[in-house]
Amino acid sequence: MTYKAWTEGGNLKSVRHDYIDGPNGAVSMPAKVSGTTWSVREDGGHTPRLTVAPTGKGVAHCLLMEGNDRVLDQQKGAAGQPVTCSAQR
Repeated sequence: MTYKAWTEGGNLKSVRHDYIDGPNGAVSMPAKVSGTTWSVREDGGHTPRLTVAPTGKGVAHCLLMEGNDRVLDQQKGAAGQPVTCSAQR
């Protein structure tokens, strides 16, 4: 499972991704971000989720992709607004 975040017209302010469904639900982790792109490969669990917030008036994008390059969800946010990608597996 690949989680990918990027921005246009600004940098990444924050990225938070959910992965691995544990006995108490999904584990959610804030990522250390800098610049305009971020990505990580994780197990993903049953309900992967990725929330991306841009700086200023930047436009945030998110992408969730299976190991076979099948796109599960891809979203583009409004200027200055966070965007969330999520999927059921």
